Amino acid sequence: MHSIPLGIVQSPGADPSQTKDLSMKNMFRKCASICALILCLFSIAIAGDYNVEPQTHVVEKALQCEQKGVLKQKDNGYLYLEVSKDFIAETLPLIEVVGKIVPPRHYTSKKGIGAHISVMYENERIEHEIWEIAEIGQEFSFKVMELRSVKISRDNKMKKLWLLAVDAPELSRLREHYGLCPFLKGHDFHITIGTQMPKTVTEIVLFEQDEESTAA
Repeated sequence: MHSIPLGIVQSPGADPSQTKDLSMKNMFRKCASICALILCLFSIAIAGDYNVEPQTHVVEKALQCEQKGVLKQKDNGYLYLEVSKDFIAETLPLIEVVGKIVPPRHYTSKKGIGAHISVMYENERIEHEIWEIAEIGQEFSFKVMELRSVKISRDNKMKKLWLLAVDAPELSRLREHYGLCPFLKGHDFHITIGTQMPKTVTEIVLFEQDEESTAA
């Protein structure tokens, strides 16, 4: 007589091997869910790799922009919230830094998606088999919290990004609805507004000439 795992009722005439397969599948699903939760919590634990920039005038300006956007999707499945371009156009010139800050390519390029908040990466959608998003085209609200900077290293190149961190519980609920962690890679939702770079020699010379003509 074959033993039946708890929680699974074997109907009369059912194949015991099928019942065992079903039990194994359920067990694997539970293990996968637990692993995903652990990875999510681990990501959140190491997410504090940024600096809060005490430039309140930039945040105040950002709060004057419309605190909502429209959910959109690229052809590859990348999901994002399209927001007002003013989040970059109006705040970037106000940031006080040594060197210069250039706007992101997705903002300056004609084919770029403009100012936005990343919601789901295409890889995680494929991994979790999220093939359709019913909420595309809908509006989601958020609120700018603070100005942050973060250094990232990719392909042996270092970058310093400036971004507006936002509180977006509606986007967290959307991700959870599709079985994902509430935050993308454990980080707060944000709007990238620029990359800090050293000034070139030409720019320094032009700046000094500008200063001299103003003084004159």
